Amino acid sequence: MNGTGAIQWTTALIVGLGASGVAAARLLAALGVRVRAYDRNPEAALPEGIADFRGTAEIPDAALDGVDLVVLSPGVPPEAPRARAREVAPDAQITGELGLGLQLVCERVGGPWAPLPVVEITGTNGKSTVTALTGALLREGGLHPFVGGNLGTPLCAALLEVLEGVTPWFDALVIECSSFQLETLGSVPNAVGMVLNVTPDHLDRYASLEDYADTKAAVFRHLAQGGLALVDEGGPFTARMLPARRDLRVVAVGEGGLAWVEGTGAGRVLVVPTPDGATERYDRALLRLPGRHNASNAVFALAAARHLGVDRAACERGLSAFEGLPHRMVLVRELDGVKYYDDSKATNVASALASLGGLDERFVLIAGGRGKGDDLSPLGEVLRSRGRAIVTIGETAEQFAALAEGQVPAVVAGELVAAVAHARALAQPGDAIVLAPACASYDQFRSYAHRGDVFAAAVRALA
Repeated sequence: MNGTGAIQWTTALIVGLGASGVAAARLLAALGVRVRAYDRNPEAALPEGIADFRGTAEIPDAALDGVDLVVLSPGVPPEAPRARAREVAPDAQITGELGLGLQLVCERVGGPWAPLPVVEITGTNGKSTVTALTGALLREGGLHPFVGGNLGTPLCAALLEVLEGVTPWFDALVIECSSFQLETLGSVPNAVGMVLNVTPDHLDRYASLEDYADTKAAVFRHLAQGGLALVDEGGPFTARMLPARRDLRVVAVGEGGLAWVEGTGAGRVLVVPTPDGATERYDRALLRLPGRHNASNAVFALAAARHLGVDRAACERGLSAFEGLPHRMVLVRELDGVKYYDDSKATNVASALASLGGLDERFVLIAGGRGKGDDLSPLGEVLRSRGRAIVTIGETAEQFAALAEGQVPAVVAGELVAAVAHARALAQPGDAIVLAPACASYDQFRSYAHRGDVFAAAVRALA
């Protein structure tokens, strides 16, 4: 090991063998820690050389006996593992995969890590786009950032690649943080923390929306002196989440804040404050992603990049080159004057509202799938005020069709390929057809990505 400190653990238990759990297990094993793994699923992937405790309903005593570190995967609610650890291994440290990786880096333990700025990005909607765009701006500015976390590559997997010499050490860590990951995040300082928004989600895991918001606020709790806190101006939980510290830069994004989207239509500009107190304006047309919500996402990313020293010219180049992420308001094609957008990642009502609210065109909405219990009425309001029609699919097809209330046409198509044909017949030149299901995909598809691929193939097949 060529870090500045020695590994403090001898035996670790990984709870949950998804991508994060496997990454943590492999990294710890490479650092010389004895690693055990538990997962309820006896067929879960088990890395070579890891002691096997898969396939039982709860963590067995033998798995916890003598451990001094327990690493929880984000999909595992922490209450039960913590209770089991208190019974069998009360002195064990409990963390998550992301918390483990950040602790190793911050304490410079076990690898060739060097100090670097950490950007932590969370929010109910938009965090993947902001994470990817922030990383793109830093790269355009000549940096070599890690970009991942909840999005893409787990941090521990990236650290293992550095340890093995596959990739050089990074200049910054740009991390998308889910609320599940933030539940186990330790006291590692970060340079930038941002909460894009908080809307109802995961309320099967949290006692209340306030509890969910408090979990998101973890990205602000350990900001370094002079760090940047980016928040949603006017958000219902913004004041609650911000730390009471005067040594931070706090930038609210939105009308009335220090950063905002100014103007309408083709004249929109992105207004961004710089660390020296100046204000810069960026042409909205530089960003190819549609929608007012993506303009706001770009303001968050620009503010973070400028805080980390990326110059204006590099930011403009980064905006122009950024193509967005798959299945997030991707323009599939334009046919007969109608634009077809794949927003299959809109798996809840708030996400669908953000996408539809950002359109200048009237739209035909394709929605439905496996419901999450969301209140659909706000979606009905935007449909009736600005929608051309709705075409519905999946288990909730009838519920979504009812949103039209006789004020706009509604077609229950059931299947997605048929829905594309119905939407085409209903759209008029100048309209947009948007797949924004506001539901999970598992009633008819393997994932939201599979659903988006089916939609895109059906659109491209139109004569």
